Formats: sequence, C-alpha cells, structure tokens
Amino acid sequence: MFDLLNEIAADTLMKRDEDGVLRWSRTSLTMFTAMFFVVVFAVADFIMNGLRFDVWATFVAMSMGIKVTDAWSKKLGR
Repeated sequence: MFDLLNEIAADTLMKRDEDGVLRWSRTSLTMFTAMFFVVVFAVADFIMNGLRFDVWATFVAMSMGIKVTDAWSKKLGR
C-alpha cells in the first residue's frame, strides 16, 4: 500500500526538470494542499450541518473547472 501511495505521489506531485531529474512540483503541491483543506472543511461542514446544496454545487463546479483547466493546458502544451 505504501509503495502504491509513493507511486501516485510521484506521478501526480512531481515532474521532471530540464535535466531529467524528478522534482516536486510547487504548483501541484499547492493545488493538493488547497484541495485537501477544502475537502476537510467540507466534511466538517457536512457533519455539523448536513448536506447543503451550495457546498455540493461548489464541489461540482470546482471539479468541472479543474477538468477544463487540465484539458486546456494539455492542448496548449502540444
């Protein structure tokens, strides 16, 4: 399990630089920590207040925005 988590972290949070060395991506780490805290606060809000439509709609919008941003950046990278 630990090896799988290491592989996922290396694949999603690290990228190769010009020399081919695998380094932590500051952008990916920032996005990961921001998403982690958003999920923690949303779960805490769910526990305290139950399911709220505005929180759910925000998660859906954020997920769709992330997908659009990823697709756009891949298109520009080609």
